[in-house]
Amino acid sequence: MFAFSGAAGDPEHRVQVWRARQRFALQATALWPKCAFLNKPVEVADFRADLATALGLRGRRPDNLMRFGGGPAMLYSLRRPVAAVMP
Repeated sequence: MFAFSGAAGDPEHRVQVWRARQRFALQATALWPKCAFLNKPVEVADFRADLATALGLRGRRPDNLMRFGGGPAMLYSLRRPVAAVMP
């Protein structure tokens, strides 16, 4: 499992974390069979500090967790057709 964290919670740092996470996901997809986001632990603001401490990220803000490795294929999220959301 990987934890992606930023030095702060402002938009600039969150975008940097997002970009790093995307580069990692693309590379992981090319090398490993599966990767998945674990968003629940970082969505609860009161839990973030405890999570940062548990992961050894004191002073940083954990923004996303990602697990990777082998496993069975999971169902994809349902998507609306582009025409349903774009005029």
